[in-house]
Amino acid sequence: MVKIKLEKFNKSSAIVKQRGNTPQEKVFRDEVNDLAIKMLRRIFSDFKMEKMESLMVIMQKLFRSSYKKIIVNENQIAKLRQLFSSRKGPVIFVPTHRSYIDFLVLSTILYYYGLEVPLICSGEDFLSMAFVSDMLRGSGAFFMRRTFRGDELYKAIFYEYVRMLNKDR
Repeated sequence: MVKIKLEKFNKSSAIVKQRGNTPQEKVFRDEVNDLAIKMLRRIFSDFKMEKMESLMVIMQKLFRSSYKKIIVNENQIAKLRQLFSSRKGPVIFVPTHRSYIDFLVLSTILYYYGLEVPLICSGEDFLSMAFVSDMLRGSGAFFMRRTFRGDELYKAIFYEYVRMLNKDR
């Protein structure tokens, strides 16, 4: 899946423009390309339905043990269903982010109502939690640094990756 995403990404954007042909310029381009691929591998989402289904089973158990009930506004679900069926671009949810549960509740509700589950932009701090990051990445999460400051290459790659994700939706 990484290879497919990288190939698709490389076709949809030019990270390093092919300008010079000197040996030094080729070495520089290759180094920048290698760095770009490493960055993209940390960022990318690797959605697999079986990972999503596993995460949803875990979330259902967690929510049942943590909450008495979760109230869902059926009228809003109907509006979302209509929005998804008639959209001409991506639908973007922006949770309040008061806790990490926000995006998990949203994804779980959408999943159980048969609606498209959103990709989630998650902080790189989750990458240090092997099982969690694997489940999130497999369920559609992609990862970002807390700051892009001073790293134009990372900024360009992240921007192009998000642009590519939105094009696919």
